[in-house]
Amino acid sequence: MKIIDFLKDCQLDNSEMTEFKQIHPKQLISEEIPISIWKIHYSYCTLRENFKKAYKYILDNENAWDRIEDIFMDYIKEFNEKYPERQLLNVKILDSYFMGKIYLKLE
Repeated sequence: MKIIDFLKDCQLDNSEMTEFKQIHPKQLISEEIPISIWKIHYSYCTLRENFKKAYKYILDNENAWDRIEDIFMDYIKEFNEKYPERQLLNVKILDSYFMGKIYLKLE
């Protein structure tokens, strides 16, 4: 990914970061962006009462163990509201763990 595209596509969490989005690409020293990945193994029941197991992945800080379950359950709630005809019922997290990091290379 080109640095200029990275800066253009960044979303900011506060107005002080506006300055960062406007820097010249040669001002950015970092050559890669580390991305931490969590794996969630879960079970659920469909509206037709079929029992299933599946996996989802969450991109978050490797120290996020205390909020991964909340992030996942918020996703399930939003999914069920968005797709009432495909609701996931009786969702249970069977396992969650930090898998490792991937690195997004900047050019």
